[in-house]
Amino acid sequence: MPRTALRVGTCDAVPGALSYGSFDGPALPTGGTDALPVIIAQGNEDGPVFWLTANIHGNEVCGIPVIHRLLTSELSAALRGTIVAMPTLNPAGLRTNRRHPYYDDRDPNRTFPGMRKETGEHKEPSVYERLTAALLETIRQSADFYVDLHTASMLSVPFSIRDRVLYKKESEKADAMALSERLDAMVEAFGFAAVMEYRVGGYIAKELHRSTTGAALQELRLPAFTVELGPHTVVDERNVQAAVIGLRNLLRWAGMLSGEREAMPELPMPPTKRRLRREDGPYPPLAGILDYRVEPGAAMKAGDVMADLRDIWGRPVGDGTIKVETECWVIGIEDGLLAYPGAAIAHVGVAEDSPVVDVWPA
Repeated sequence: MPRTALRVGTCDAVPGALSYGSFDGPALPTGGTDALPVIIAQGNEDGPVFWLTANIHGNEVCGIPVIHRLLTSELSAALRGTIVAMPTLNPAGLRTNRRHPYYDDRDPNRTFPGMRKETGEHKEPSVYERLTAALLETIRQSADFYVDLHTASMLSVPFSIRDRVLYKKESEKADAMALSERLDAMVEAFGFAAVMEYRVGGYIAKELHRSTTGAALQELRLPAFTVELGPHTVVDERNVQAAVIGLRNLLRWAGMLSGEREAMPELPMPPTKRRLRREDGPYPPLAGILDYRVEPGAAMKAGDVMADLRDIWGRPVGDGTIKVETECWVIGIEDGLLAYPGAAIAHVGVAEDSPVVDVWPA
């Protein structure tokens, strides 16, 4: 029998159908709440519960049509188990085409519950921290798997981000290893190129363990990962189509959908089968104007030129180039053409040999 009692916010699951409702967001001074839309697709047979969300950064819009196209009445009729989807986790940012909601100046994707640096001072949770605490608890109550849909820079390839699985005690290591293997299989089933998240120190410093899927993985121990769907602000049709196919293939992997695996559209892939880690860089030594010499998806060798660096008159700055220091795969280049020391001009994938299961830092 299906899980007919499943309810998220005001949305009640209906076997064999789509149902619609909302999840209370922050209360607004002008009345009402900034409610999050909820769609539940429940099959006629019992099975796992798969959570799918998008648009936690308000200008990252490509995931919204992915959810709309995936969730059909035909899918519900064929489904074993349940999909809980939220097309936007940030309605305020969506309305204003901004990354952050206008009522909270923190990155919303760094506000989920998780380990925080102890300051010895009491700090009230922010507006969005209150929402994400409630949301994570709701995910805890039903989810078996979780995917969150994002986009990256205006010039970027589609890819998946796979976090490390962190553990605190040696007695937790075996379970962490099993979760890591499950996560690898899940990411592979989806079918996009995959990169590891930053190494542990950078991961914690950037508070990525307090992201949507970071918190689901580290706090709830759910297999969960992030999908990047190319450019922000616009909808890339090829990436939408690929993501819908990838999600249906993921449902097949989870035993929630029958049928043969669908062929994925041709997408940029790394030139190597080795694990890659996401990394920022290279960094310009001086300020100037960038003239990029590569596109996202390019494979580069150590010493290759990523961009020329000129002044506003077009004259070389320094030696006139910005080079990569190691072999890499270009995931995306930063928006615009301005270079500043200390500001990375791209995001790349580099070979990663460090553990994918590791201990929480002290």
